[in-house]
Amino acid sequence: MHFQRVFMYAIGFGIMPMLILTCMVLSAITNHAHAASDTCKQIVVGGAAGWEPISYFDNNGHAQGISIDILRLYTQENNISLKVHFEIPWNRSIQMLEAGEIDVMAGAYSTAERAMTFIYSLPYASDDVMVFQHVDRQFSVQNIESLIGHSGARPQGGSYGDFIDRYANDRLDMIYSPTGNRIFDILMNGRVDYVLLGRYDGMANVAIDGIEQQVIAIEPPLAVNEVQFMFSRSSPCVPHIARINDLITELDSNGQLSEWVALHLPKSNSN
Repeated sequence: MHFQRVFMYAIGFGIMPMLILTCMVLSAITNHAHAASDTCKQIVVGGAAGWEPISYFDNNGHAQGISIDILRLYTQENNISLKVHFEIPWNRSIQMLEAGEIDVMAGAYSTAERAMTFIYSLPYASDDVMVFQHVDRQFSVQNIESLIGHSGARPQGGSYGDFIDRYANDRLDMIYSPTGNRIFDILMNGRVDYVLLGRYDGMANVAIDGIEQQVIAIEPPLAVNEVQFMFSRSSPCVPHIARINDLITELDSNGQLSEWVALHLPKSNSN
């Protein structure tokens, strides 16, 4: 598979061979109690409402993002309806996913705990975990240990992978913000020294807030996390995961994923 650069910040994405994940998916499909795929008449989707280019609402209130492009294409080709509920808060959506009330989260990072409960697709994008700072209050960041002694903020309920989640909980002075789309407010007013966000998520908020001249992402990223669909094990659509994986592989190979990412990257409101 290949990696392509689609933004001024180099976000690589492609399909990495993942033998363990493939085995888990095949096992889940084989052992799943639901009948054949014709029991899946509708795919109900949850996810983050402001995670350009992954999942978001446009100015007209329509669900958009590369995740929706993939699912929309798949459901249209297979005569399945698609229902999107980005308006449901993330934590509540995860609860509904576990209960089988939602079939899939549009985009999620993988953690060991989640993998025990849910089924992941192949990755269709990747996102860097970044430290964002105010240009007037910068400090050197070489790794996550550099954040010790500084106050930070991150969205409540999300994950940046097992290591970062554990380290932040045990070692860092961190505010967990329930309002991720306004998280830069507390950086701008000096309440925290940095904000921890995925590059996509952070750059979307920076562009929407029009603060490109005041807030910067510090290189290098703390981690690079693959973005995947996360399916409920109780969903009747589980038998479709293998074919959705095939579609992801095809779209990556022909360059369509790159085009969709570029299309959904946020535009600045500062002009």
